[in-house]
Amino acid sequence: MMNLEEFIENKINTYAQDIIDKGDKYDQLSLGEISFYMSLRSVLKGTATKQDIGLMDAVNDTLQALEIIETDETFYKK
Repeated sequence: MMNLEEFIENKINTYAQDIIDKGDKYDQLSLGEISFYMSLRSVLKGTATKQDIGLMDAVNDTLQALEIIETDETFYKK
């Protein structure tokens, strides 16, 4: 099983390659994906900006509201 850090790095690399290989059609989609995974990586490494933390809080709050995770859980710490 791949750990979260490896998963994130693979995702960033995949979407960066999509920008190179697939051109304009995938630029915005790939940028959104890369932005999320870069923020998540920064949070995990302890180098997050306030924007990174806010994004992860929003995702976490949404998962809690949908009852995918418990109210006292954090999705990236599971």
